Amino acid sequence: MAGRARRWALAVIAVALLAYGVVDDLMTQVRLHHTQVSVGATRAALRRSTHRLADTDRTLAQVTSRKEADQTTVNEVSGELASAQEQLGKAKQGLELQNLDLATLGTCVSGVQQAEADLQAGQHQQAIAAIGQVAPSCQNLQSGGPGGPVYPFDFPDPDVIDAGGTYFAYGTNAAGGNIQIIQSADLAHWTTVGDALPRLASWASPGSTWAPGVAHRAGRFLLYYTALDASAPGARQCISVATATRPQGPFTDATSAPLVCQSALGGSIDPAPYTGPGGKQYLVWKSIGGSGQPATIWAQALAASGTAFARGTTPVVLLRPTQSWEGAVVEGPFMWSVPGGYELFYSANNWNTASYAIGVAVCSGPLGPCTKPSSGPVYASQADLEGPGGASVFMDTSGNGWLAFHGWLPGAVGYPNARLLFLRPLSSLGALPAVPAHGGAPSPASHRGHRPRHRRVHHAA
Repeated sequence: MAGRARRWALAVIAVALLAYGVVDDLMTQVRLHHTQVSVGATRAALRRSTHRLADTDRTLAQVTSRKEADQTTVNEVSGELASAQEQLGKAKQGLELQNLDLATLGTCVSGVQQAEADLQAGQHQQAIAAIGQVAPSCQNLQSGGPGGPVYPFDFPDPDVIDAGGTYFAYGTNAAGGNIQIIQSADLAHWTTVGDALPRLASWASPGSTWAPGVAHRAGRFLLYYTALDASAPGARQCISVATATRPQGPFTDATSAPLVCQSALGGSIDPAPYTGPGGKQYLVWKSIGGSGQPATIWAQALAASGTAFARGTTPVVLLRPTQSWEGAVVEGPFMWSVPGGYELFYSANNWNTASYAIGVAVCSGPLGPCTKPSSGPVYASQADLEGPGGASVFMDTSGNGWLAFHGWLPGAVGYPNARLLFLRPLSSLGALPAVPAHGGAPSPASHRGHRPRHRRVHHAA
């Protein structure tokens, strides 16, 4: 009995242990399942958190981008506001200036209107007087400060001389007469003198008197100019000469025929006198071009009187258009002496455009030969003017060289706009070509060191 009881007890214990193991295994499986479910839920939550974090990052990036864009906009608006405030200040100042200048403007406009009315009525002297009276007022309105035009009305192809400390400038025909003339004591303030040539030669027609050049010789002044010979077949441009005892004239042209015409070459224009070795006088000019010949710059010696060419001489070619910037045109020549030779200033391209410009050739003698040391102009359109041309050179009372020329105001290029008178110190042009003393190849060099020794080549006594 005792053994059976023990066996039953062992069996019961075994069954109990087995049951416990089964229950424990089931509990373990249940806990494992719960753990797996929890891990799955945690992973799902992590994925949702990761997605939300990514969304948050994107939103943050968008917000940051919008903030940067907003800041850029704020900066731009601030800049525009500052600019607008600056412009408003300038506009206010301009309005104040306009209010201050209304009287000056009225004086200028009324004077010009009066001059136009006088011209239409054939009252040329009254028109000149009207222009002269309002020139200071019109200049005050037009002046843009240093470097701007020095005279407010049309004044093409200027030539300036110093006559006893007073400067006289001569220009192509306009409201101021057949040959305009103005004067100045300081090169900054100019007053209208009138018409240097109130009466043309008997063979010349009015309205086409261009490009004057003046020389002082043997106690009298000689005015070379272009005129239209309407009596010739088809009309032609020719060069004549008038004389006066004073620089302000009036000049008288008693010639019965032009000095030179070159009809076969399209006519002759743009004369400019100059002085060679020993005080000998010369004239340089342009033929327009014709008979298969291009526009050409010529020179010839003058007789002692200056009113005719020297006996036995013939014209010599100095220059023709050979460079692209010249536009197949060379004209408006002006020769002056420098140590070792001569410089020939000239204009090129279309006079009625902003492409017009000033070039310089160097010449070994008064009749050449001349060469072009550079491939471009020495003075072309600038920020404050366009199409410079018609240049001439003169010396001031201190011995400094100046370039006088005409130019259009920016945005007002081409006829019928005015070509205004500008002055520039030659030193401001930078390095001009130097003339070799013994005819060698020219080399670029500045003349600033020796410019005061330049001779006044076409105003010698």
